[in-house]
Amino acid sequence: MTDFNDKDMLEQAAEWFFRRDGGPLSVEDEVAFRSWLAASDRHRDAYAEIAGTWRDLGTIQPSPAVLTPPPPAHGFLRPTAAGFTFLCLLGLGSYVLDLPSRLFADGYTAVGEFQVLALPDGSTAEMNSGTALEVAYSSGERRIHLKKGEAVFTVTPDPHRPFIVESEGGEATALGTVYGVRNDDRGSVVTVIESHVSVSGKPAGASVELAPDERVRYEDGRLGAIEKVDAASETAWRRRKLIFVDRPLGEVVDELNRYHKGMIRIVDESIRARRVSGVFETGDIVKVIDALENSFGFNDTRLGGLLILIHR
Repeated sequence: MTDFNDKDMLEQAAEWFFRRDGGPLSVEDEVAFRSWLAASDRHRDAYAEIAGTWRDLGTIQPSPAVLTPPPPAHGFLRPTAAGFTFLCLLGLGSYVLDLPSRLFADGYTAVGEFQVLALPDGSTAEMNSGTALEVAYSSGERRIHLKKGEAVFTVTPDPHRPFIVESEGGEATALGTVYGVRNDDRGSVVTVIESHVSVSGKPAGASVELAPDERVRYEDGRLGAIEKVDAASETAWRRRKLIFVDRPLGEVVDELNRYHKGMIRIVDESIRARRVSGVFETGDIVKVIDALENSFGFNDTRLGGLLILIHR
């Protein structure tokens, strides 16, 4: 990863990327772009970082060339700019609106939203940002399928119908309790706030019982080791707080992305391991980035309020 100290270079790369992404450039502008790209290896590296945030760099040639307009296409094979734009907007809209999750979930929160879902038996599910779950109650059990995100469940006792949260190759069965279940890139994690929870891998995996302030992670049905944690800190999002204690900046940014309606990316690997501690509000992630920069001495390049590229 290239070490970028020149904020202007990233901004120039971002401007070229979005100009080209918005539609074909004129011949003169395309020549200017390729000349800029060929002027410096750092230009190419900066453009690769910006393009890599959105898609693979592709087959851009670094050397400038005299370009001539392509011959016009004929008939229905010629795509129109309006049609291409419509398809892009349709795809982007489906992504931003998260239509598949919205359509099939019994409980859903968009990025930055929180909700307390009342379940049919009087239990509740406090749903964190970007969460989707399905409710499947029967005469023999109360089953929740956590499709994505994170929720804390406060369970109404019912000795005849166990309360089970299923997520990513495992399930957590309440033993009269308050506990959280979270999906992330590394599988699922169960954290107990009150009472006890039995956690087992699927199918027919190992099983452990957790006490308050304990958690266990599992992936593909394989359970990790039980860890001691501060459950109140781990679920501070219920109070609209984020608490980081000696965490790598890379992990902090991953967490902030869960609450940001856009993308935050570290483009300088030399700062990814920098240790961060602090308590922040979830309501304005851009302000959190400002506070981190002031405290820990790094910079960023912003495209609107959505894309934030962090570097030295």
